[in-house]
Amino acid sequence: MIIIDCAGDNDIAIELENYLKNHGFGAKAEESILTVTEANIEHILGSFLKETSRSDYSVRKIDSTNFVLAREVPIEDFGFVRCEMCGYVVSNEEELLIHRRAHGIQLL
Repeated sequence: MIIIDCAGDNDIAIELENYLKNHGFGAKAEESILTVTEANIEHILGSFLKETSRSDYSVRKIDSTNFVLAREVPIEDFGFVRCEMCGYVVSNEEELLIHRRAHGIQLL
């Protein structure tokens, strides 16, 4: 039994349930949580996202039986900043300036 958490999005859970049933898989949505009987769900979820043009969504594997299907939200939307060289994330520009020194960047 596989559990897919659609992160509170009931509409996508219902759409995914219908998609899975139309492709011959057993699926049951309760609110935004789907229960699926298919073991190879990662590939199927990827196909669902591709076929429904949801490039802003991703699938995260929590463990062997639990997945999260959710929209990607850039960390910058939460006020964080990212190092342009390595992707390190900090909460403000001052911390980023301190971090950049690790890359040997000379600051004036």
